[in-house]
Amino acid sequence: MVKVLSIAATLTFVLMGQVHANVVGTEYQNFAPTYSGLDFTTVESSETLKPCMCSLGLFFNYAKNTLTYSDTYYSSGPDQDLTGKRANDFLVGADLLLGFGITKNWDFGLVLPFVVTARNDDPYGVSYFEKFGLTEVRPMTKFRFYGDDTGGLAIGVSANFNVIQDNPFAGRDPGATINFQLIGDTTFSGGTKLAANVGYRKRNSGPKIIDVNPIPPFVPFKDSWIFSLALAERFESINSDLIVELLGSHSGKLDESDSARQAQQALEMNLGLRNDFSKTVNIHGGLGTKFANAQASPDIRAYLGVHMQFGPVCETRSQRIEIPTAVVNNAPIGTSLQRQLDMPVTAKNMVGYRWKIGSTPQMNCTSESGYSDEIPGELTIQTDIGEIPDGGITLCALAKNDQGIWQPLNRPTIVRWIKASEKPKATPLPVAVITQYPRMESEETELSIPVTALDPNDYEAYRWKIGPTTTTKCQQEAGYSEEMQGTEPAITTIKDMPDGGITMCAVAKNLSGKWQPFSRPTIVRWIKRTELKIIQKEGYELFRLSAEVLFDFDKDEIRPGAQRDLERISTYLKKRPFKKVIIEGHTDSKGSDSYNLDLSQRRAQSVKKWLVNNYNFVESQFQAVGKGERFPVATNTTDAGRQLNRRVEFKIYR
Repeated sequence: MVKVLSIAATLTFVLMGQVHANVVGTEYQNFAPTYSGLDFTTVESSETLKPCMCSLGLFFNYAKNTLTYSDTYYSSGPDQDLTGKRANDFLVGADLLLGFGITKNWDFGLVLPFVVTARNDDPYGVSYFEKFGLTEVRPMTKFRFYGDDTGGLAIGVSANFNVIQDNPFAGRDPGATINFQLIGDTTFSGGTKLAANVGYRKRNSGPKIIDVNPIPPFVPFKDSWIFSLALAERFESINSDLIVELLGSHSGKLDESDSARQAQQALEMNLGLRNDFSKTVNIHGGLGTKFANAQASPDIRAYLGVHMQFGPVCETRSQRIEIPTAVVNNAPIGTSLQRQLDMPVTAKNMVGYRWKIGSTPQMNCTSESGYSDEIPGELTIQTDIGEIPDGGITLCALAKNDQGIWQPLNRPTIVRWIKASEKPKATPLPVAVITQYPRMESEETELSIPVTALDPNDYEAYRWKIGPTTTTKCQQEAGYSEEMQGTEPAITTIKDMPDGGITMCAVAKNLSGKWQPFSRPTIVRWIKRTELKIIQKEGYELFRLSAEVLFDFDKDEIRPGAQRDLERISTYLKKRPFKKVIIEGHTDSKGSDSYNLDLSQRRAQSVKKWLVNNYNFVESQFQAVGKGERFPVATNTTDAGRQLNRRVEFKIYR
């Protein structure tokens, strides 16, 4: 018979912070690390493990003087009153922690607490263990119903299944103890994290054990309220968080003379460090003490533990990789006399592509050899195939999507046609030729672009238009200029256009008055890039980016067209070391305060996630904060002002 007369533990859930907390300790041990290893040590936050991610942890703690005499115990000396005195005991406990992310806001854990060793030097034998080992099985689960990883609200449910025989704190043949708690947490603008849990512990204790000798001097624990608070302050210099936790429980109204039940009122504090050893491993260490002589609250506690995350161990919706397939547009069909080719390449969520072209007998599209370097998706394939012999022509293309996934080399897009013998033929319709336009990426905003024709001797005039690639429809007449003389260049400014793809279209008119069809215009494309405008502030650098560049209306997913802007920001950040970047989301005043605050927070979090996941930054160096409509930089009474207020700001601390 495994006999345990030991300490009780009622520890708590925190009122604003984590999952399922300290309150789920066994009756002899108040120290209960979180199974997920997120944010704090024993106090839960609302953050959950990501879907299909696993957590594995191991903690050891040493507790000195955890037992308290009560007036239900009679000492051998009639004149000696030990009520409220501490027994001379110690205990070394271990917790094996397992966690698994089920969905985006729901995870599950299993905790297995052990007694490694224990000793009681008390001459009266207040409690002792006949054997050491597993003390209980503790499944638990947490669901976040509001917020994100920077703060929110969650509910936690757990159960304690006692495996100790003759446990005086649980009584004879006890049932499971069920714990319910509300969990909340928040992250302040400076990076400080605050968490609180509050809950109720429903015990199914058995009757007091009286059929052993000596009769245990304790009574089974009652139902109790559990609560805890935690504060974490980040220190980047040591890549660690300083964590302060306050844990407690209260069994409600008691008979004041019943010191055994009064000893169930617990209040304990822990102070420790959580070091991010790597992106997936963190190490905990610290000390704790009691604020009252409660059972299981020691005079001094020391703990050391490690958490490790790994996975994903299964496929999630976000992990289902969609392989892009390039589509080559405007390629010749059948037999063609074309020598100058301008062929846009498209694909779902495409950001870039590679290509090669040549004589069909010599082309092997599944071989890496001959492919170009990566080309931005906004640019077309522009090439001259005049030097390729007449006959079969093969064009191969591979697309890359916004997840960085390339179309497999063994499944390329292949386009073929026949190049006809070169015989001088009169061009039935004129074809405009656009020259001296910016190539690839350019910061030019004031443009003077000559427009000629394929046959300069049969050319009189042209019409043209220019605009962002995403909105400029060259095959539609709307937006084209009035007729211009062929000797006049197209002069314009594009400084008010957003950074990204720029498309210019032109149609020519010959001396016979015939126009190049709008269905077959001449098209050139390049990418506009504006130098980053960094504002030097006291203590940090400020960069603003329009929310409309990053997001579609009322959305928080990064637009494919915004990825190059984020790449420029990442390049700037990597030029010199930095301590922290605060990413602030801002909105205009349309909509409710709460809606705008939530939208701005989600957008800031999306930008942070994109930078960390795509450019190998350390996540702890970035903080996402939603400011809503509270800090406008322009009036909200005009469309122009509201557009300026819809922004994302980067505050860079070096």
